[in-house]
This record gives sequence, structure tokens and C-alpha cells, in this order.
Amino acid sequence: MRHFPDLHIIPRVIAHRGANRFAPENTLAAFLKAKQLGFHWVEFDVMLSADHELVVIHDEELKRTTNGHGQVIDWSYSSLKELDAGSWFDSQFSGEKISTLQTVLDFLYEHGLSANIEIKALQNCNALVASKVLDVLHQNTGRFISPPLISSFSQEVLQIIRRNNPHYLLSFLMHEWIADWEMICNELQSVAVGVNHHILDQKRVQAIKTTDRQVLAYTVNNKKRAAQLFAWGVDAIFSDCSQEIINLVG
Repeated sequence: MRHFPDLHIIPRVIAHRGANRFAPENTLAAFLKAKQLGFHWVEFDVMLSADHELVVIHDEELKRTTNGHGQVIDWSYSSLKELDAGSWFDSQFSGEKISTLQTVLDFLYEHGLSANIEIKALQNCNALVASKVLDVLHQNTGRFISPPLISSFSQEVLQIIRRNNPHYLLSFLMHEWIADWEMICNELQSVAVGVNHHILDQKRVQAIKTTDRQVLAYTVNNKKRAAQLFAWGVDAIFSDCSQEIINLVG
């Protein structure tokens, strides 16, 4: 059996897009709230702007979480940073900004938080976004509280990361069950598999565990479901920081 790096550094609960039940997702306000609630790790999403800046936002479209419109990839960062990324959530967050990956890493370093960086794949941009992430990670070598976990649904993105660095901790994401997941993970030398909790059962959890990888389940906001997943052997869950789940943080 292949043995992967020890991931005991990852806690049982990771704040999904920050504490997004309390602050607008993927913003500095959400990451700060996660810290205040006792979380040690935050998960967030990264994609490219038109001028190839790495920005922290989940949707390809701007309209749900900002006062902008259209596709993120069609806007320069100089324009994106002028958008309001907080008022949609609550007026008290008016003026919250879309941050760059570097800004978020600086913030996490300052506040002692660790990161799961999900790279969002875009058609014809996978090589570029992976390369840009590699550049930023290299520039931040030695600054991380814990080694970041790099995740993606894109096998191509993770392949590029792995080819360029044999040491980064990778997690392959599955929203639907993929029959040849183990072959993909072996190729990527992934240390974890992130899975939509709705498609997990005990047999699938144990299948992943027998490959000596960690099982990370998203997005879990119910304490009873979290307890069931942990009983099956799931190592960590991603949560929007529901009140039920906050009580599990420690």
C-alpha cells in the first residue's frame, strides 16, 4: 500500500468559503468570522480574471455574490475590485471586495489560518490558472501555518500542479461518483478525496480509506449527518458554519 503524507494537521471541520452563514462567502469578512468562531482552516475558490489575476470567488457569473454582471473571466481585476461583494448578503458588509489570492494568503498568515484552495476549472484556461497558482504558492513558500491543501474537480488542473511540484498536498473532488477515482488519484498522488456527502455511504468511505487517503465530505451543516460521516471514517467535513456544526469545532 502506498503511504501518503500525514494529514493529521487538518481538523474535523473546515469553514466552507469561510463562515458563510455569518458573512458573505469567500470574503475577508467570512474568513475573519471563521477565525472568531474557532475554525483553524478555511476553504475558498480561485479563478482567473480577464487580465489573468487570481481572484477568490466561487461562481463564474458575478450576479449572485456581487453587484456586477457577466462572467468573471471577462472583467479585469482593476474593475472587479471596484465591485461590492458584500451588500447582497447584508448591508453591514457593504463595500466588501473580491480579493486576490495573494491578498487572502496575506490575511490568513496574519490571522493564523490554514487554507484549502479550490482551483476552479474554466474551458481553455486550465493550464494558465494552474501555472498562476503555482507561481503564487512558490512566492509564499515558508509563510504557511500548515501546508495548503490544493483541490479541484479538474483532473487536468491537478495533473499540472503535480507535474510541477511533487510535494504539494492534492485533493481530487467528486460531485458524482467516478468509477475510476482510484486510478486518477494514484496518477495525481493525491492525499485526499473530497466528495459530495450526498453520494457517500460507508462502503465508499472505506474504499477510499483503504488506499490510505483521507476522506473529506462537503457540504455538511447537520450535526446528525456529520456524526454519521465521522462514524463511517470520514476525516473532515466542509461546513457553511451552521450553529449545529460550530459546536463540533475544537
